[in-house]
Amino acid sequence: MKEFWQAYLPGWPPFGPDTKGRARFFGLGEVRLAVLSMIAESPRNGYQIIKELASRLGYFYRASSGTVYPVLKQLEKEGLAESRIEGGRNLYRPTRKGRALLASEAAAVAQIWSRAEQAEDLGHAGPHALAIAAPLNELYQTALRASNWAAGDPNREDQVREVLRNTTAALNYLMKPEKEKR
Repeated sequence: MKEFWQAYLPGWPPFGPDTKGRARFFGLGEVRLAVLSMIAESPRNGYQIIKELASRLGYFYRASSGTVYPVLKQLEKEGLAESRIEGGRNLYRPTRKGRALLASEAAAVAQIWSRAEQAEDLGHAGPHALAIAAPLNELYQTALRASNWAAGDPNREDQVREVLRNTTAALNYLMKPEKEKR
């Protein structure tokens, strides 16, 4: 059975949560492609890459110097990127070989950044979202079972829709300012 985040986020790597309970954002080799694609957009140093990944992915991926700098060194070693010191900082750019790899892996790169857009659409769920993850998963699983139970029976389908709409309305009511709840 898939976890909630796997079912809700198609196209994400089929891995379980990381050690902090978050869904793994990158699949095998994808950090390398993501970093290479970012330096192809504009030359960047490691710190800028870390900040940009945080901006694009929010809670879904926490880039660290322990990840980004070794990836940059690996890209250099493979001849996919080169660095130059500019303004006292090491800026990385893709080489011709790096651009050729990006062209051949364009679909994989597009999928990575498509997932990043999905993450952004989810509002960069933070630790606060973990507080409701279990009941949200229960609701999701129960709604799927209810849809199977109701399949083909218009009365049952109406009942399931009504319960889900009532749940949505109740949550929207909870989020209203107190003065609007009266």
